[in-house]
Amino acid sequence: MVRDKSVSKRIGIMGGAFNPFHTGHLRHAIEIKEELFLDEIQLVPSYNHPHKEGLLPYDIRITCIEKSIEHLDFIKINTIEEHIIGKSYTDSMLTQWKKDNPNDFPYFLMGIEDFAVLPTWHCGTKLPLIVPLIIVSRNGKTAEDFYQIAQSYWDNCTIKVNNLNLPLINQQKAQVFVNNQEYCQFIQIPNLEITATHIREHWIKQKNLQGLLNPNVIHFLDKNYALIQKYWQ
Repeated sequence: MVRDKSVSKRIGIMGGAFNPFHTGHLRHAIEIKEELFLDEIQLVPSYNHPHKEGLLPYDIRITCIEKSIEHLDFIKINTIEEHIIGKSYTDSMLTQWKKDNPNDFPYFLMGIEDFAVLPTWHCGTKLPLIVPLIIVSRNGKTAEDFYQIAQSYWDNCTIKVNNLNLPLINQQKAQVFVNNQEYCQFIQIPNLEITATHIREHWIKQKNLQGLLNPNVIHFLDKNYALIQKYWQ
């Protein structure tokens, strides 16, 4: 059956170095998809990351993702950044994404720690003019923290909450609007405190990575030990 291209899909765009893609990334994608009733999550690995060194080659990071999302048909890999000339800036990627997918409605996913430093990103505070942001709570941060950050970026922003009987600090979800346009949405979901840095350090020390990475990814990394070590040492 061919999908009617005029039917809009709600798609969460999850960018990152994915060096490597791990269980925390996977659960993050699944929780957001289910909490916000999205049709699809698209993983967008950075091709030429402006701020990271020691990255595995792009094709190896793609392979690790492929091995991690087998049998999860609602999670896709989007290689859009491979075709963008120059550094992989989020604003240029999202602009191109919208051109490529005019019938779909995207959200860009990020953790609240990235949201807190949005002005350091290339055209960071202008990202909501391209697509709305989904801000995920981490490390005990609340909707109140989220709104304080938003107010420091957009003076005239307003907030809408789901439960009017709860104070802002206890809200599980909240939306920020600027001139009646949705700029960003805050949600609280279960988080696995796993970092790619932690995984790389464990791998170099040849520690057990079960539960942190898909078993097929562990096997792939170990099979290509000499090549991986070249980038992660």
